[in-house]
Amino acid sequence: MKHKLIEAAGLTSSAVFALALASCDVEKVEEGSMPEVEVKGEAELPEYDVDTPEVDVETKKVEVEVPTGVDVDVPEDDPAIGDVGPGADDDE
Repeated sequence: MKHKLIEAAGLTSSAVFALALASCDVEKVEEGSMPEVEVKGEAELPEYDVDTPEVDVETKKVEVEVPTGVDVDVPEDDPAIGDVGPGADDDE
């Protein structure tokens, strides 16, 4: 049972990490400009041979036993984790 829990936690953290990378929010904050250039002659771009790793993606159903009777005390105003106490979302 412990192995299944560790495996599920690993898959979940990997999925969260991948989602975090894929869901970046990019906002242009300043206009850019291109320089004026003059090109003479011929040029050739370099050629690359890239070997990418093989990735096998699988899904499997796993039952995880959720503990009950666990009491967690969370401080209402902890600057490290933000305001997560009761009524934290009342401003929104």
